[in-house]
Amino acid sequence: MNEKTAALILIVDDEPHNRKLLEVQLRHEGYLTASAASGAEALALVAQRAPDLILLDVMMPGMDGYELVRELKAGAHTASVPVIMMTALMGYTARMAALDAGAEEFLSKPVDRAELALRIRNLLLLKEYNDFLHEHNRRLEAEVQARSASIMKLNADLEQRVLERTAELESVNRELDAFSYSVAHDLRSPLAAMTGFAALLARDAALKENPRAAHFVDRINAGAGEMSALIDGLLSLSHVSSSGVVRAPVNLSDIATGLADELRASTPGRDVWLEIQPDMMVDGDAVLLRQLLSNLLGNAWKFSSQKDQARIAVQRRPDASGVPVYVVQDNGAGFDMSDADRLFTPFQRLHTQTEFPGTGIGLATVHRIVTRHGGKIWAESAVGYGTTFHFTLA
Repeated sequence: MNEKTAALILIVDDEPHNRKLLEVQLRHEGYLTASAASGAEALALVAQRAPDLILLDVMMPGMDGYELVRELKAGAHTASVPVIMMTALMGYTARMAALDAGAEEFLSKPVDRAELALRIRNLLLLKEYNDFLHEHNRRLEAEVQARSASIMKLNADLEQRVLERTAELESVNRELDAFSYSVAHDLRSPLAAMTGFAALLARDAALKENPRAAHFVDRINAGAGEMSALIDGLLSLSHVSSSGVVRAPVNLSDIATGLADELRASTPGRDVWLEIQPDMMVDGDAVLLRQLLSNLLGNAWKFSSQKDQARIAVQRRPDASGVPVYVVQDNGAGFDMSDADRLFTPFQRLHTQTEFPGTGIGLATVHRIVTRHGGKIWAESAVGYGTTFHFTLA
């Protein structure tokens, strides 16, 4: 079946003779036709099946052609149907009224058969093209909606998996923290027994006559001291992870100044230039933030101990977007930045125990404190030139 025979043209005219002439012409050219003698009859036919084109007379009793075309253009399923209005009325006003009502074409009676055939052909081609675009857009919209629904489902599934995975990790972390606390707590009793017996041996008079045995007791005491520090670190790390964050205004400058005085008192012979910016106020947990600065300043003090003129600074520097960044800087031993990814991992040490003693837990504790305050921490360093720790607090 070709395109012309598939096209249905509705003829609306109150004159039977005019309808008959148009039917004969259109059927001869291969079109299907339907006829209506009034606007009401035309609307009833259109409701059953929308035509591909409408030939419409203007002057009709009851509903005239202008009113009918407005009704058709207002309907969702007939708005795209092209309309050719035909009338014996002449002049500019009649043509403008027809076009204003929504008609695509206006022809004056008597209608030239060749011109009418060309007008019909062109409008049907245009409608076919418009119908194609409409269908193409409809399919595209349907495909977009389907893909959007699929993406939304994938996102929802991914979010659910992330939530489940996060819950699993949090559960594992809680179990690990509980295990660390339990192990550290349970180790205290045998460690206390070990150091107690070592102390008894050290007071034994016979030990003074045996330097080799005395050396072994000293090694026991040193190992017990390291174990005690490690247990304290584990308990501290567990406490940081499980304790609540009680926020209040905190003066970091005052905390840093107090810690600096304690460090100077611990090694009164050291020459350290120490600068602390005043009035660094933050909103956070005072106990946890003191522990944070204690670890960072303690590290700066320790790793700059081999410098003739050690320099340590505690400052606040806004980043490019104005967010406060807190800095603890020293000119100490530094470290290779290729090891930076291990910096905040528990028990990971970048220096040997003989170079700088420690447990490898302090920076892991610092990282958890910063994270619990909604912030970030990172470091910049160079071997022999010192280290700068940067952290933010939300």
